[in-house]
Amino acid sequence: MKKKIFLYIGISIVSISIVVSVSLILNDEDKKFNTLSLPELEFTYDDSNSKLKEKLEFFDISMSKPIKLINRNYLEEFCTFFENEDLQNQVDYCTSTELRDSEGKYLGNIHMVGSRQMPKIILALIQTGPFMQNLDDVKTVYNVVIEDLVCDCWNEVQPGDIETVAGWVDKQRDFHTSDTKPTSKSNLSLSGMQLQMELTTNTEGYLWKLLISG
Repeated sequence: MKKKIFLYIGISIVSISIVVSVSLILNDEDKKFNTLSLPELEFTYDDSNSKLKEKLEFFDISMSKPIKLINRNYLEEFCTFFENEDLQNQVDYCTSTELRDSEGKYLGNIHMVGSRQMPKIILALIQTGPFMQNLDDVKTVYNVVIEDLVCDCWNEVQPGDIETVAGWVDKQRDFHTSDTKPTSKSNLSLSGMQLQMELTTNTEGYLWKLLISG
């Protein structure tokens, strides 16, 4: 039996038998992630996915086995992240995993794209309801992703004078809900890596996106 995977695309949910596209277009305004040559991150797809799965299980969040895409046609269809063709051509490999909470409910996905050897960008998406009842899950997932893939140094560095990852999530929520724009974002630098948090209002509530690059 073919496994069905559910991912958010913009504001809609789509399912197909093998894989589902997540299309996050980064435009010229996203200068933190708009370099012509994205550096490889210092970990492999398998190691990073394995570490995240193990750590998230400790918090009763399950992470599926990654789907791996290498075929150019599939990459263009399901892993399109850049308007810039030079940047998109650097995506030679893509993995996608699904996250579920302690009750088995769908939370979101973690995607990794880059060369065939190493990822260049990590993307963690989580959908929350209109009242953000599962905001603690956002904080947990983002803290684990940053701690395991960037560094376990947030408390010492406190980028942007923000004490914790949870505090960054709260600030993004407060800023977004106090404005009328459908999407808001903020950027931080930590341990030589770039972090971008984006929050978008959609028909399901709010879609959270965390991007990490070198």
